[in-house]
Amino acid sequence: MLSIKNAKAAYGKIQVLHGLSLDVGRGSVGLFGPNGAGKTTLINTILGLVPLQSGKIVFDFKDVTTRPTHERVRLGISVVPQERELFPWLSVYENLVIGAENTPLGRDDIPQTLEEVYAIFPILRERHGQLAGTLSGGQQRMLAVGRALMARPKLLILDEPSLGLQPSIVHELFNILKEMKERVGVLITEQNVRESLRVVDKGYIIENGRIVLSGNADELASNPEVEKAYLGL
Repeated sequence: MLSIKNAKAAYGKIQVLHGLSLDVGRGSVGLFGPNGAGKTTLINTILGLVPLQSGKIVFDFKDVTTRPTHERVRLGISVVPQERELFPWLSVYENLVIGAENTPLGRDDIPQTLEEVYAIFPILRERHGQLAGTLSGGQQRMLAVGRALMARPKLLILDEPSLGLQPSIVHELFNILKEMKERVGVLITEQNVRESLRVVDKGYIIENGRIVLSGNADELASNPEVEKAYLGL
């Protein structure tokens, strides 16, 4: 579905990605690493917000390396950013509908997609008329994911979904993400490796803009280096 080959990217003179390669197929993939490793920069290159110096990005069998961001989104990529970026003065329902209106796939059948999102996140149905800015942190994260799903994406990218959430909410959210991977490809960037390895099929470790380790979830969970650096074992 998504293939990144030898991606190099920089902010001015600061090199961030150093020939990085990564593949996301059906199911879910985790990208793990410390702050400043290049996780968010990689997401921005997938979206076209940061241009590649060299390398190639293919999505759904189409070379999107030089395509503008709006075209990539319309092809079926949705992102849930760290900051959620909701419209706090609009209701839960209005935020969800906005998520569907800017993509052809999302506009096709908004009522049906809305019901699907409410089935995944029942709390959003209960709070459909409530202003987004008055929701709890966990509910806002669920709304951000629901809004992204309203576009009916082929690939859903979540940037640090557990950031700022209490452990019980993190556990609940990751259980939901585990179920979602059956209907949409998922790429998760996370520092919470322990929770992520419960739900992803494959993972990559990124350090200083380079992939230093990859494997399926079980392989990474039992890798001594991963245990020591990320699992606290």
